[in-house]
Amino acid sequence: MSRPSSSTADALADVDSLGGFFALATGPAQGVDPSWRPLAELPGDVLDTRIDAIAEQLGGIQRRIAGSLLALSVSARMTALVLGAAALHGVVPRLHDRLHWRPWSGGPAPLWLPEPEPLATTDAATAAQEIDRSLRPILESIGALASVSDQVLWGNVASSVGGALRVLLTERPHAGPGAGDFATAVVGNPPLAGLGEFVPAPEHPTGIRFERRTCCLFYGVPGGGTCADCVLVR
Repeated sequence: MSRPSSSTADALADVDSLGGFFALATGPAQGVDPSWRPLAELPGDVLDTRIDAIAEQLGGIQRRIAGSLLALSVSARMTALVLGAAALHGVVPRLHDRLHWRPWSGGPAPLWLPEPEPLATTDAATAAQEIDRSLRPILESIGALASVSDQVLWGNVASSVGGALRVLLTERPHAGPGAGDFATAVVGNPPLAGLGEFVPAPEHPTGIRFERRTCCLFYGVPGGGTCADCVLVR
């Protein structure tokens, strides 16, 4: 990985510039918006409503499928922030008890970190642990609300690490092998260990792809098919 940036705020501002699932509002200015809520308040009715909305938007699919897809989207947000900051700047940001969200109707969930600060260590085990602490309450709630298994839910998290890595290598080629090594180490740590692996992909510009050992259930969406990293492809 590269050396740490001058501050965690600078690192996350750079990650935010990638957009999409890497987007993150930082600093106190967002505090004027009363709709922001601590991440710990996300599980519950909000997730239940989002599951129903996704199921309806995708043609009345099963709640189990909608729940898995919601989990995949939320997981992609968290893994993008952690992997982006760590791979590009050598910083693992503290998210689990600092991150805020606000209601959203589709696409990546909006997130805000009032006071960015790093965790004490920056290794892959710390990154995996922070992903775990940030996502576990949300995934457990989705699992209970929509009857989605832990293996599917955490397989989605592992898959989202693979997706984040490909974006980083595409948008910031200078991240190079260090980013790939870090992502590989992250998915080798609990709770992601055993859920998939990175393999060479000479056909792709990044030269790497993730093969998961589970399925996100997207094949159950009308016309959905299977994802490139899906176990069903093999």
